[in-house]
Formats: sequence, structure tokens, C-alpha cells
Amino acid sequence: MAWEDRPYYRDRSWASTNPLLWLIRGSVPMFRIFGLRFRAQASLLIFILAVLLLDWDKGFPIQLRVFAMALWTGALILHELAHCIVARRLGGGPDEVLLWPLGGLMPHDPPHRPLPTFLTAAAGPAMNLLLCIGSALGIYFLTPVQSAFPHSAHVLVSLNPLHGPAPDFHCRWRDPAFFCWAIFSVNYRLLLLNLLPIIPMDGGHMLQSVLWALVGNFRSTLLATTAGIAGAVVVGIVALASQYWFMAAFMIFCLYESYRQRLILRENGPEDWRESSDYSQSLFDPSSEPRRRRLSRRAIRKARKIAHQEKAARDLIDAILAKVSARGLGSLSWQERRTLRKTTDQQRRRESELSRFQ
Repeated sequence: MAWEDRPYYRDRSWASTNPLLWLIRGSVPMFRIFGLRFRAQASLLIFILAVLLLDWDKGFPIQLRVFAMALWTGALILHELAHCIVARRLGGGPDEVLLWPLGGLMPHDPPHRPLPTFLTAAAGPAMNLLLCIGSALGIYFLTPVQSAFPHSAHVLVSLNPLHGPAPDFHCRWRDPAFFCWAIFSVNYRLLLLNLLPIIPMDGGHMLQSVLWALVGNFRSTLLATTAGIAGAVVVGIVALASQYWFMAAFMIFCLYESYRQRLILRENGPEDWRESSDYSQSLFDPSSEPRRRRLSRRAIRKARKIAHQEKAARDLIDAILAKVSARGLGSLSWQERRTLRKTTDQQRRRESELSRFQ
């Protein structure tokens, strides 16, 4: 193993020696669970410290800020665990999780197909949705008030990710209903934010997997990164206009990630993103075989057209050679000579390329 590939080299990379670059690429270890190594990205640490040290809501007690950040971190961990569990059940799964304020940054490594990629990406928002439903039921049964519902309080939700839900009931922060409300509020925000079709959000990966089944992996990734750039710009402008500084900073990071992935995609080209099957599992499980992909009608028509053109070219060459055999080379027209010369050059090139491997 080369020294660049060893774990301690990755842990002590350039990001840990330069303080400014560490703010972008640095991370700190957290814990290990279910064989997964959790790390906190620098942006998550900055986000938590900013919320704890700066009183953005004017009078929000420090103990409630600590409680809110603990809930937020716990929701992120459950969100990423859902991704990893589904990816492992489908035959993939990562060994490391890198948390940032809105989820995870490390790829979850599902099987290289559209459906497993979509299910893995949707698992995180599904976990947040389940927590929202459970906490909403807790609010319903723990807050008996006279409101729009005769037996309980309710939550006024908003589909704007910049504005969280609002309760129509009042309770002290030590009441059980308050804890249910805090769990609902945190997971509801994470759910809406991760459904945005922006890379590296889960919505961006879900959009890429849906397009993958229609236009292929390379084009779908290209379209998803383009949508991520446009979405990050739009949401960032709205966040700046609404003075949501954290969201504006997150959108700048999303814009950087989408643009970086687009540059890598353009640099590698479609050859490195061509459709391929993972045959490594067949080395350990003989019964596992790659599932054949159903050909589209367009691909079938294109293949038939190419086969028809090749057959017509072979028939034309056979006719020219028969004419040369019967009447001589001088009987050929200029167009027939040109066709014969081009075919001869192509055949010589093929033979020279094959001779290199012999």
C-alpha cells in the first residue's frame, strides 16, 4: 500500500495544516456505530458554535439552544443512518459518514443502478418524515386545547423551507409537548431542505436517479448539477433578501459543490460515466448476475439502422469487386474508385490496430 493511500495520510492531509482550508475541507472524528465511522465537517461545528454563541432570536435561553443543537445533530445522525442501512440492504453501503449542517457529504455507495440510487437517497427524508409523523401524534395527544381540532392542538406547517412550522398552542419548555414540538420542527426543516433538487441535497440525487433511467448516467448527472447550480442561486438570493444568513451560506456551499461536480464531469467526459455493471460481487457469490437492462425502442431502431447501413455498404463493395473481376479496374467510375479506396484504407487501419495486440 502506498503511503498516500494509508488512513493516517488522509486524516492528516493539507486540510488539517492550513486553518483557512480546514474551514472548507476539515473534519473531526465523532464516534463509530454499526461499523460506520462518523465525522463532523467543519461547517457543522461552525454552525453549532454560531447558534450557541450568538443569540439570533433575542432572548432564546442558552439551555434551549444547546437542546436544539443536540436535537439537530441527532436528527442528522438518524438521517444518515437511514441512508446507510438502505444502501447496505441493497448490496452497497459506505464505511464512513461525513456530517454537515443539512445531512451528509460522503457518497452512500449503493449499487450502480437508478432504482437503488433513488431508494438510498429517499431513505434520509423518509426517516425525517417518520419522525415528523410520530412527534405530530405526540403533540396531538399531549396538548388538549380548544382550537380548530376539538380534542387537541395542531401545527401550522409551511412548504417554504426558509420558514419553519408554527404551533397554535403554548407550553413550557419542560412540558413533554415542547419536546415533541422541537423534534417535529427540526425534522420538518431537514425534510423540506433535503427535498430541494440541489446537489448535494438528497433531492438532487433523487432527481439524478430519475433522469438516469431516462437519459443515462452522464447526461442525468450533468442535468442534476445544472439544476443544482440554478437552484442554489435562486434559494441563496431569496435567503439573502429574507436575511437568513445561515441558509445563504449553505447555498453558497451547494453552489460550489454543484459547480465542482460539473467541472469533474466535463473533464472526465462521457467515457468515464458510461453505463456499466458491477461484476465484483460475482467473485464472491456465483449466483449473482448483473440484471439485463431493457432496451428502449429508440436504441432498437438505431441498431437496426446501423445494421442496414453496414449491409448496404457490404453489398456495394461486393458489386464493385465483381465488376473489377469481370471487366478490370479501368471499368470503375470515379465514385466507385473512391468507395473502394476508403474501404481499403479502413481495413488496413483495423489490421494495424489488431497487430499491436498480437
